Amino acid sequence: MSTLFKVVNMAHIYAEVYISDNVPYPKKNGIRTGYAPHHKFDGINYLVSGFHTYEDGEMHYPGEYLKTKISFPSWDEVCDKIVVGEGFELMELDRSVGKGVVISII
Repeated sequence: MSTLFKVVNMAHIYAEVYISDNVPYPKKNGIRTGYAPHHKFDGINYLVSGFHTYEDGEMHYPGEYLKTKISFPSWDEVCDKIVVGEGFELMELDRSVGKGVVISII
């Protein structure tokens, strides 16, 4: 079994995310399960990659609030720095495309 398969199928947090429609280049083509943005947390001084799993198989577009499970390849390095209730930004390199809040640690 590949490492990527293990990471994608092992969620670490449950979060609510908002896909921003008020940014210079919104995600107008939408996102769905498998979307893998970076996550910018206040207590971590680098961007954290993560894979999103949404509750349905649908495409989602700017302006939507969604519940998602997120799997982090670097979970062992960040697990003690991510807390319930913490907000974070969804990033694509240096471009903010949304925001989120940690609902629970799984």
